[in-house]
Amino acid sequence: MKNYIVPGVFSLMMIACGASVPYRVDYPLTKKEFYSRDSIFSGRIPQGWFSSDDEELASAHVVWLIRDDFSATLAFKELKLDELSKKRVNDEGLILLARLSFSLQQSNPLFKTKEIELHEFEVNSKKFCGYEMNFTGALKRVIVFEAKGKFYECEARIVKGSPSLKELEHLYTVQQTLLTSLTF
Repeated sequence: MKNYIVPGVFSLMMIACGASVPYRVDYPLTKKEFYSRDSIFSGRIPQGWFSSDDEELASAHVVWLIRDDFSATLAFKELKLDELSKKRVNDEGLILLARLSFSLQQSNPLFKTKEIELHEFEVNSKKFCGYEMNFTGALKRVIVFEAKGKFYECEARIVKGSPSLKELEHLYTVQQTLLTSLTF
């Protein structure tokens, strides 16, 4: 990542700053826990999901949760920022981190979203910011957060078929509920 930020990238974004939780938090979680590979955070595995430890398949992820039928994933990865970007995120907050995450998504040629709405919210006194986007014709939701001085994103994505809006809402509810179980 370059040591500077291109202001033009951010002019394409719309921001919605609200503290309300955008999706329900009522999906059942198991008693099984997952732990990030860097040991910074942990959480509970959603019912009907499992945690993959296969580093060959998910080497970029610090946590990779997969629905039992392999149709959806929740992937956590660290956002590695240069020192200037870290300082700016610490000063300006998670909206900037979400913008940086979005700009990294835009580098993929399959990327289709030009504008996003950023939503800040809190779950159990932990701050998050998220956005939804179109990637290769499939929608996904990305949530960013800070834990113990490191920055992460959690991507919820259907990987099989063309999901209905109801199926996407269900997946995003799983993701939102999972956030309630995070400890760091």
